[in-house]
Amino acid sequence: MKADLMEAQQPVTDGTSSALRTQSGTCEIDVALTAAAVSGVRDLVRACLRLWGLAELDWRVTLTASEFLTNAFQHARKEDESSVPVKVVLTRTPDGVFLCVSDPHPRLPAPVPAGGNDEGGRGLMLIKKLSTKYGCSSTARGKDVWATILRSA
Repeated sequence: MKADLMEAQQPVTDGTSSALRTQSGTCEIDVALTAAAVSGVRDLVRACLRLWGLAELDWRVTLTASEFLTNAFQHARKEDESSVPVKVVLTRTPDGVFLCVSDPHPRLPAPVPAGGNDEGGRGLMLIKKLSTKYGCSSTARGKDVWATILRSA
């Protein structure tokens, strides 16, 4: 088995760090997600894409990651807590990447109608446009939301 390319504590924002592990086509990020940490996690995803030579997928994958992470922070975080434990797994595929974000809340995402002036409610519609395939699954620890993003899409 090939040795890890990188395993480190990576700062994602002031006061928040993540455990990052990359290994031959897989990048795992465990983080106590705060609102401020979303951009730092997105930067780690971007770094993995560049490591794999997939920079052309950057904006689609990082925007998808941002949507998944923001939803996890808004909906999976307990009201009295400032963060939520989240795991991000980015896996290289022959034609692109598979992105999965796991959080501890069991409720699966569902489309919400958005009015012209609403700030939210368009996330799943956006994910549908950015990805080749997306979905969600219940797990013993909460849920996984995932998307496949291909070069040719």
